[in-house]
Amino acid sequence: MKLAAYILFLLAACTLFAQNSVTATLRDSSTQEVIPHAHVANISQNLGTTTTLNGNFEIPAFVGDTLVFSAVGYQSLGWVVKVNWFESSPTLLLPQDTVLLNEIVVGELPSEEVFKQRLLNMQLEDSTFWYHGMEEPKPYDNSPLTEQQINNPLFAAFHPTDFLYHKFSRQEKEKRKYHKIIQRENKQARVYRKFTRDWVQNITGLSGDQLTSFIGYCDYSLDYLDKTPLYLIQEDMLAKLERFKKSLEG
Repeated sequence: MKLAAYILFLLAACTLFAQNSVTATLRDSSTQEVIPHAHVANISQNLGTTTTLNGNFEIPAFVGDTLVFSAVGYQSLGWVVKVNWFESSPTLLLPQDTVLLNEIVVGELPSEEVFKQRLLNMQLEDSTFWYHGMEEPKPYDNSPLTEQQINNPLFAAFHPTDFLYHKFSRQEKEKRKYHKIIQRENKQARVYRKFTRDWVQNITGLSGDQLTSFIGYCDYSLDYLDKTPLYLIQEDMLAKLERFKKSLEG
């Protein structure tokens, strides 16, 4: 009886270990064509392999392991290994790595410099990968509470201890002050790369003292220059340029 139980235990163990390998097929999510030579990495076990010409692959894995796939022209995505993957070979779909631009109306072609600036000002959506079966990661915000949040009566009512600490702690005050300085420095760096004296000169044709006077005449705030696209700034400058020239004549 003991021998029979021992044999059954060995058979179950062999079956278990024989199943610790995932066999699947990787395909294009749009065309359904197989994706050959794609990299397959089991980041939980630090193992890797590649897909065959038919898009097939086999890699050791356990339930809960994370497999990450990457190929040229495709987004890098991850899947969490499920129990049913060992019973049948799943087909995994990898989306192409494409950038969809908003619809535009083609008009008069801008200059090369203006076109470059508009392209640099475009805000593209985040295309980083996530693990299927897991919640998408949320960015960690380490910024301190603002003065408006601290002085909110509801914050003082529901978090009296935190309110007293953030309100009167010298360390928190210094932290908020430092955060404001860093934010302003980052904003200034973005604006200085975006709104340059040479760019204003190319748009207006002004130079020397007239260029300096015109920039002062526009009197753009740092927040405006940081948040406003360059083509809108250009339109506003050209409108002010006419008034500026008339003021010089007067």
